[in-house]
Amino acid sequence: MALPFPHPSALLPPGFTMSRCAPEDVPGMTDVYMRAFTPGSPFTYWWSPSVDVMRKWHADRIRVRFADPSIHQFKVVDDSTGAIVAFTKWDPPAALKGIKRGFVIYDEQGKEVEPKENGEGAVKKAKTMLRAPEGADEAAYEEFFKRLGAMAEKWRSSEKLVLSIICADPAYRGRGIGAALIKSVLDLADAEGVPAYVEGMPLAVPLYRRQGFVEVDKLQYDEVLTIMVREPRLDAASGA
Repeated sequence: MALPFPHPSALLPPGFTMSRCAPEDVPGMTDVYMRAFTPGSPFTYWWSPSVDVMRKWHADRIRVRFADPSIHQFKVVDDSTGAIVAFTKWDPPAALKGIKRGFVIYDEQGKEVEPKENGEGAVKKAKTMLRAPEGADEAAYEEFFKRLGAMAEKWRSSEKLVLSIICADPAYRGRGIGAALIKSVLDLADAEGVPAYVEGMPLAVPLYRRQGFVEVDKLQYDEVLTIMVREPRLDAASGA
């Protein structure tokens, strides 16, 4: 599973490696997610009060993405421990071809699936939204994701490269790992003239601004989610 871009060694701190995620990474990705978004933190108000329930729910949610040909996930590993310290989930439009280099699709058992002629090979139910976690506030859960979907439709995110998750272990923040994960993929979008879209949590908004995103809208939950769009950088696309 080769990266679709040169390894960003110059962007990462020494001793860290970036690669594509694979099904065997689900436990490590889940650990990072649960450390990054602890119960009671912003935007988790709809969660089940059971940490075990939420851990399993998020693990299931992460696992099913590997069967979806429209989802690309990248990780950064601490070479000294072998642990995943951050990962991203991207939803690219069909127009973005470069990101597909080195991409692998898996079935529900974690085995590689041969792509079809149209480049797909995943089970269709990968797009199905999971049921609310046991014990969660189901009305709040449905309202949360419904509003996200409406905002994405408003800003035509299906035509853009969507950064839908960036998740870093709090112990590794502030080292440029998140910026490396983002910039490497945005460079692909620039090369093909594709805009990008992100729903920015408060702490991440400054990072997105530095990467060229601008604020275009807001969603008010228990805290504000900032909707941001980035136009492709023409100097990068032209090779200038």
